[in-house]
Amino acid sequence: MAEKLAIKGGPKAVTEPWPSWPILTKRDEEVVLEALRGTGTDVVAPGGVIGAFEAALAQYQGSKFAVATNGGTQALDLAVAVSGAGPGDEVICTPYSWGASVACVLHNNAIPIFADIDKTLNLDPDSVNERITKRTRAIVVVHIYGQPAEMKPLVEIAHDNNLVLIEDAAQAMGATYRGKKVGSIGDIGCFSFQASKHVPALEGGGLVTDNEDYYQHALILAMHPRRQEAQVGAAGYRRYIDSSAYNFRIHPLAAALAKERLGKIDELNAAREKNCTYLNGKLKGLPGIRPTYVGPHRTHTYHMVALSYVKKELGGLPRENFIQAMRAEGLGIGHYVGVPIHLRPRFQDHYYYGKGCPWTCPFADRLVTYKEGDCPVAENVCKETGLTFYTGGLAVECKKLLDQIAYAFEKVTSQPEEIMKLPEKPA
Repeated sequence: MAEKLAIKGGPKAVTEPWPSWPILTKRDEEVVLEALRGTGTDVVAPGGVIGAFEAALAQYQGSKFAVATNGGTQALDLAVAVSGAGPGDEVICTPYSWGASVACVLHNNAIPIFADIDKTLNLDPDSVNERITKRTRAIVVVHIYGQPAEMKPLVEIAHDNNLVLIEDAAQAMGATYRGKKVGSIGDIGCFSFQASKHVPALEGGGLVTDNEDYYQHALILAMHPRRQEAQVGAAGYRRYIDSSAYNFRIHPLAAALAKERLGKIDELNAAREKNCTYLNGKLKGLPGIRPTYVGPHRTHTYHMVALSYVKKELGGLPRENFIQAMRAEGLGIGHYVGVPIHLRPRFQDHYYYGKGCPWTCPFADRLVTYKEGDCPVAENVCKETGLTFYTGGLAVECKKLLDQIAYAFEKVTSQPEEIMKLPEKPA
């Protein structure tokens, strides 16, 4: 007979401490101190610690050019800007992501158009194809939770329609699709180096591209004029060298830390993938739970574990009650996205710049609105089936913790009638 549920006064299933993340090493401290001592006002010029990190990032991705930014959001902002998307233009996005994946479109006064997701929880290529119009300028595809999207058809769609394909690989750096690293498959790849990510520089971001025009355009838009003077060669851009640019450069200490930690990403990703694959195996066959689906021809880096909840197999137990019971057992589970982006108040009310822009911009030749039913798969995942928890430090040996997590699921799924009696609360 299963132990008494923790939410009913029984012992917690998960008692092992969660491995810390980021993993701090002596060398991390040394490279930051070296950068602190060696960096002066030349931080705004090419080269130095920032240049060294950009070179390492480009080499890791197999890309010709890299620009390091002060955040993943800023990398996305730049990517949309250099794509040429602006007032009146439309950019296809996913409704199932962190808000920055769509805010980057709004920041350029362009209009987000939401396509639905598939069973990888990423953009569904068929849905993307249905959304393309004469106004479409770009596609922002997100590799959510560390799983690559179905990139082959998305690349073909972008090519056939002369669209710029932007990859948001903030949660998936190092993941591969058909042997190629995400971020280097489309036209521009964007990354985050925030503390929770696979290269945790505490804060920071970057973009990579093989297109020199996009690269020089990014420098003109976002970097100090000293760097522009040295690296912008195209006459069409040199004319605009000026200090009235976004200050998007990465902090030099973050660049030093990111370069050091970039060298460990593949090893840690492999360990995290091994651990999460083991856990998925332990969860297979449990009523009400479907392990992470991983599509073919790809590796998954598991920024988060994403499961599917099937309440009918647990007697109709509301997902929120299940989450309450699992949290009582010691697992910080929930649903990362919450409300699909297109159904949130900012988008329902057309509230961003305060006067209806970008939706009512004079350059927009139609009024785009968003409603329930636009993206039924994403809406169902958010409302009914999505379960996620952050992996963080699950990149080290932690079999005892993984077994405890699996036992927590076994314990709770075996006693749905006990949880059914709880008052239903929003998770």
